[in-house]
Amino acid sequence: MAPPENTPDPKVADKGAAFPPELVDEYEIIRPLGQGAMGQVYQAVDTLLGRPVAVKFIAQESSSATARERFLVEARAIARLQHPNVVSIYRVGVVDGWPYLVSELVRGQSLDRVALPLSWQRALDIAVQLARGLAAAHSQGVLHRDLKPGSGAAWRPRGQTIRSRAKSLHATGLQAERN
Repeated sequence: MAPPENTPDPKVADKGAAFPPELVDEYEIIRPLGQGAMGQVYQAVDTLLGRPVAVKFIAQESSSATARERFLVEARAIARLQHPNVVSIYRVGVVDGWPYLVSELVRGQSLDRVALPLSWQRALDIAVQLARGLAAAHSQGVLHRDLKPGSGAAWRPRGQTIRSRAKSLHATGLQAERN
């Protein structure tokens, strides 16, 4: 049975709809956090569990079928990882034609905003934590393709854990758009 003619195709973004919607499934959008080439990230609240989360949508100019598939491949690859230095993925979906990914909200600042110079001990600590996250990803066949201070990691002061953001990971051996 075919859907009614006025039913939107979940694979095609509704360019006329308000974006982002105030509510995405059980996630209430609070405020924008950032935007990159592949998408926009918003702070949100999981209304069922009462926890803060990050919601990432594919950018409008990246909403081709290939980009959507790459987004889902990346989400599946990231979701396989469980490590203190890798951001956890909670859910993926599509709302009003926009693929989205929900992850833990990492509080702190990106490494490109850390006051310099750092002591060699702190620089080493940051490098070791990043290497541990990357090693965990590599052990699962996942490569990070865009690790840089501005988009690849968040640092929390007072010796807390550094986590790699789920931005540009892809699974090796899976079909994904290559740069």
